[in-house]
Amino acid sequence: MTASMTYTADEFGRESQHLETLTWEALCIERGATILFAGYGPEAHWVKRAIAAGATVDVIEHREAQIKRFGNLPAKLVRGSTSVIPAKENAYDVAVSIHYLHETDPFFHAQIVSELARVARRVAIVEPSPPTDPLGKRIALLYSQAKRELGQFEYYQPIEYWKKLLQAVKADVSQHVFAFSKVPPREYLADTVALLLDTMEVEEVPAQYLEELRAIAKRPGSMLLPQARYVLVGATIGELPEPSFSRRGAAPPVPAASEAAPAPASSPSRAQPKAPVAPPTVYEKPITRDAGYEFPPVDVPEPAASAPAGPAGFGASAPPPASAPATDFGIPMEPPPAFVPGLPLGAPTPPDVAPLGEQPAPPPFGAPFAMPEVEQPPGAWQWEPPDPGEEPNP
Repeated sequence: MTASMTYTADEFGRESQHLETLTWEALCIERGATILFAGYGPEAHWVKRAIAAGATVDVIEHREAQIKRFGNLPAKLVRGSTSVIPAKENAYDVAVSIHYLHETDPFFHAQIVSELARVARRVAIVEPSPPTDPLGKRIALLYSQAKRELGQFEYYQPIEYWKKLLQAVKADVSQHVFAFSKVPPREYLADTVALLLDTMEVEEVPAQYLEELRAIAKRPGSMLLPQARYVLVGATIGELPEPSFSRRGAAPPVPAASEAAPAPASSPSRAQPKAPVAPPTVYEKPITRDAGYEFPPVDVPEPAASAPAGPAGFGASAPPPASAPATDFGIPMEPPPAFVPGLPLGAPTPPDVAPLGEQPAPPPFGAPFAMPEVEQPPGAWQWEPPDPGEEPNP
């Protein structure tokens, strides 16, 4: 793998910050907007960012650990469940779910999104994509299995899954996919596994999962591709804002004079030099609501005969036959689980069920009155319905 196809540590850090900026800009959260967050999220990062942007923020949360940790933030706490939100219709401008739904029971996804759409005029969903490389799939499956043993969830879904949920409750939906265009440095795998290990040790997951993750991190030459980030926003027709995205490397926008933070009371009263205002910058590539927008555009090179094996789309050689064992950069490993669109990663394929409208109608009184066919002995008494017009025995 050539150096041009791999980020340096500094490049990867800058690109990570830039993709985070794009994610924030895709939400179109304006100063003074009323926002409801589904949970505080990791480190309450996005809640803090919305507060700093001048939004009025509420957080619906039921986990005591999260409430104790972030309850001192200047955001109103709404104790409760996102499946039944204690708020009136259109009480908020935006309801935001960031890295929240993949950690909840998939059977409640539709109900949660429906409730978010009821209490807010606009709904934003931010979710990581399912992993695309064999090593990423293996790590995701391990973490998902460990979570299941704790009665928790960690399931990734394709973008079509989230889009269908939003389209069921909002007429207009935009979608964006923000992804890295090159392979991250080796440190990314070590940092990711270390973070997972810390989380799993705190949650006291079974030891076998920790041991396998540690073994994965020690494999020579192993590399991990970061997951892309999906951003979907739904609203009624005509109310979906068009985001403007900063160029890579551009300075953050300077707030207007009316929006600037007031100077501390102790600071001397003297004229301050005006900060240069960066001109508005957007990407040349247009954003379309129908096709979505993928950043950065990934040009997949043609595989060269001498190119080393690597992740798909980054100079990888042709995939091996289905019968060949999967490898992680030349190291044999278990084949990744089959991914069924719309189902959690590693979940069993459901049985074939006839579509709605083609299923047989249930009996008028349902199952409680249905009696199994049992052969009766000769002469046994059996109940028979009375003839029409016949008076029943007292």
